[in-house]
Amino acid sequence: MADGLKDRNLQDYYESLQNMFATKGWSYLLEDLVKLRDAADRLNGIETMENLHFRRGQVDILNLMIAQSAVIRAAYQVLLEDEADA
Repeated sequence: MADGLKDRNLQDYYESLQNMFATKGWSYLLEDLVKLRDAADRLNGIETMENLHFRRGQVDILNLMIAQSAVIRAAYQVLLEDEADA
């Protein structure tokens, strides 16, 4: 990992998350989340608008979790670049 941030707590936060994303357990969880999202991203069994909105919420949350590692990596890179420019 990089040694660029002045805020060690923030650096530790991002590095700890990235270390977690590199684990086999995260990889397994990500596979499960993708399967859950794919199963929830269907219209089968939706009979009311309330069911549709609930399902959309489920899919939104699953998409957020699936994208988390890429989002954290990109945010950390931006912080490092900002620190280097300062």
